[in-house]
Amino acid sequence: MTWQEELRRLDEELAAGNLTADEYRARRDRVLSMAVSTGESQSAAPAQPAQPQSSGNAAETQIIPPVSPPQQPQENSAEATQVVSAADAGGGERTQVVPQWQQQQHPHSPSGGFPQQQPPPQYGQHSPAGGFAQPMQQQNPWGAQQQDVSPPWGGSDFPPLAPSNNADWISQGPESFQTQPSSGKGKKIAFAVIAVLVVAGLGFGVWALFIKDGGQNPPVAQSSSQQQPPPAPTVKPLPEPPAAKPEPADNSAALVTPAGTTRAGGGEFDLDKLQSAKYLPTTVIEKAKQSGMTEGLLKTTKDGDVTLGLFALELPNAQAASAVAAEYGNAEQEGGLTVNRNLSLHGVQVFSAADANQQVYRAVYVLYNRVIIIDSFGPSKDATLNSFKTLLTAQVQKAPPTERTNN
Repeated sequence: MTWQEELRRLDEELAAGNLTADEYRARRDRVLSMAVSTGESQSAAPAQPAQPQSSGNAAETQIIPPVSPPQQPQENSAEATQVVSAADAGGGERTQVVPQWQQQQHPHSPSGGFPQQQPPPQYGQHSPAGGFAQPMQQQNPWGAQQQDVSPPWGGSDFPPLAPSNNADWISQGPESFQTQPSSGKGKKIAFAVIAVLVVAGLGFGVWALFIKDGGQNPPVAQSSSQQQPPPAPTVKPLPEPPAAKPEPADNSAALVTPAGTTRAGGGEFDLDKLQSAKYLPTTVIEKAKQSGMTEGLLKTTKDGDVTLGLFALELPNAQAASAVAAEYGNAEQEGGLTVNRNLSLHGVQVFSAADANQQVYRAVYVLYNRVIIIDSFGPSKDATLNSFKTLLTAQVQKAPPTERTNN
């Protein structure tokens, strides 16, 4: 292999990224030194590649033995040697030996030596598909034909490789994958597709609303209206009883006389008699005892098959009367009776219960410091209800409630 071929091989290895710039310069200088020492002979044996220095530093100064200039004029000599002084050397090279054919391309060597070669990328990066960029554009530096350093896959079947003087060709990272902005054709196509979909949707809506099923209401609307929950029932306010009247003088004046025949067991009673006779539930009697009941009155009659009863419990004040009335309502509900709003009045609570053998209707309210209780029970529903309603109306008219807390 001649020294020209060795230099060409070095150029190819540098272009392929197999050599660093420092290794390239070191091996090139060794080849040039060997070429000068052996003379300009084209048929000479190929120069043996110099072994790398043991120090491993390819950037060290190479010492080239001086070459005596030929006696004949420079234009006739086979080689011309230019020696650069140490003061002029600005890079890692001290002496540059330039053959004559290279002087034809570069007539005068710069004082600081030839320009430094562009350092190749770090080995940590991946080599591009077409190899790393040429370190420096040279105009056929070795006097040989321009070599095609493109890889085999960069032929006519694939896009050509980017020129080596393009700095963007060697860039790596996300920016190398950016695409050129579109010309706006894609946006036009997207708008056209959206317009077609809108028109199709409008057409389907017109068909579903006015054409399908002869223009009748769509079934979806009907089903949605049927699925709507019914409006919440409004609670009808309780009827208002007559306005309150002056406080009665005694228990007898506070009660009306029920219809029918008087029954035995009625009359005035105190707390001891109330407990022994058990006219009322046990919890109500205990509450009356705690609240300080003083005396009471019971009026009871038999109206056909219906038994009627009127109670007046006298207590120290209206607060005690309200507590006993509330306890009576709780006891009736715990005993199985329910609130009957159809018969209740504002201030008067009515409870009822019915089974196959007996109908029960009862009411309670507060009259100043008294608790008024109305009781009616019998086997017949209609007779018991009619007797109760008659007695309730008469009692409320005579002594209307003074406390109206229920709604």
